[in-house]
Amino acid sequence: VRTLREEMDACDSILAGLHEMLLGFQADLSGLSGDIRQLQDQSRSLAVQVDNRRDAEEGLRLFLERIVVPPNLAHVICRGEVDELFLECVKDLEEKYAYVRTTERNLGEPDCPDPGLGSSAGIPPAETAAGKEMVAHLSKLRLQAVDRTRAHFLKVMKQLRRPKTHVRMIQSHALLKYEYLVDFLLVASPMIHAEIKDVYVESMSKTLYTLFRTYHKQLLLLDMRLATRVDLIAIEEAALRDAFSTKVNMRKRGDAFVLGDRAKVLDGAITGETGGDAATTLTSSPINAHLALMS
Repeated sequence: VRTLREEMDACDSILAGLHEMLLGFQADLSGLSGDIRQLQDQSRSLAVQVDNRRDAEEGLRLFLERIVVPPNLAHVICRGEVDELFLECVKDLEEKYAYVRTTERNLGEPDCPDPGLGSSAGIPPAETAAGKEMVAHLSKLRLQAVDRTRAHFLKVMKQLRRPKTHVRMIQSHALLKYEYLVDFLLVASPMIHAEIKDVYVESMSKTLYTLFRTYHKQLLLLDMRLATRVDLIAIEEAALRDAFSTKVNMRKRGDAFVLGDRAKVLDGAITGETGGDAATTLTSSPINAHLALMS
């Protein structure tokens, strides 16, 4: 019994030690669970901060893209050739200029570039420090674009005034192709737009006057007078007979009573036939004087 008592006491001491050890483990686990909860809270906080910074970075990127002028855009407008790339750069410049001038007053306008102010954190771009700074730079670059555009169109007008110029090709390749630049001048500088319009009207009037005058002179060479005041109304038949025939050849008649091809006008048969005299041939298309003179 004594031995059994000693063994029970030893077991109690061992169990007491295990109990204390388990209590220590429980305390440690409680501390670890607190640390885990703290780490979870920090992780959630960091995730929120990362999302906020990502959203702020995206908004700042969009804002900077809409107000910052890239070096290549400034180089093309200031020193590049007036071509399709120049046209695209002017469009980008106008978009940036319209954006930095956005205020609370024009938010409701249909052409407002950013009605919701999503790219400027709810602040009108014209009221931001960056917007106020970029307005001056964009205005200077805009004036440079106006000057380059004016010089380009004046050069084209000079080509229109040259003799033997293909007007239609210049109009389609140098004017209609860059019609946006004309609208740009109307908005950016109405005075320059009026100047270019006046120069174009004057150049085209002189060009058309020269073309019509040349065409009129060529048509005068095709004018065939059948009879004048010194010609006889009646012609002897002997003059109309062929050398080897006694029949009268009416083709040799050249008096005012010869109808020629004018009867086709009454019949409505206006065709492009090449028979007969080139001066009296009627066609449905305008007379090409130089071709008529050659035939």
